[in-house]
Amino acid sequence: MKRKLSKEIEKILVENNMTFEIASLEQLNEIYELYNNRTSWFKENNIKQWSRYIIIHESEFPTAIENKNYYILKKSKNNEIIAGFEISNNPGYFEDNGQSLYLNKVVSKVGHKNIGSFIFMICKDLAKNNNMKYLRLDCIKWNDKLNEIYEKHGFKLVGYGKSDYEYCLRECNIYE
Repeated sequence: MKRKLSKEIEKILVENNMTFEIASLEQLNEIYELYNNRTSWFKENNIKQWSRYIIIHESEFPTAIENKNYYILKKSKNNEIIAGFEISNNPGYFEDNGQSLYLNKVVSKVGHKNIGSFIFMICKDLAKNNNMKYLRLDCIKWNDKLNEIYEKHGFKLVGYGKSDYEYCLRECNIYE
């Protein structure tokens, strides 16, 4: 997968004092801390999300990093990690169509607002640079706020599924 961003997106990140990079294993504890803090924030705000996320998915992170599929956003001034996410060719719950990249494990640092907009912008750019038509993700079905955010960013509902939980399948046509 090509990991280079367009000059337009790089410029936007610079203007917002952010850097985008592939995560390293040395950053793993700091990445876990993002998820643990976000999980605590969800609990404090009565949002039923990720009660056991790190426990269930902890072993996936080193693999995603080693495969160069896990990315971070950092503040340029102090190198503080403010977001993390995985983008790959792994379809997860989707039936692969050969025209999609898949976004997973999205997290932003508590206290940093609207970071998701930058993540979506970056991932759409990566999808375009890799000649893909869609960016896809799944999310918990009953988290209305999260589903509203995804809808606002162009991720249309394309299906439902059930494993340990009920989920929505969403995709964004990056050329619309």
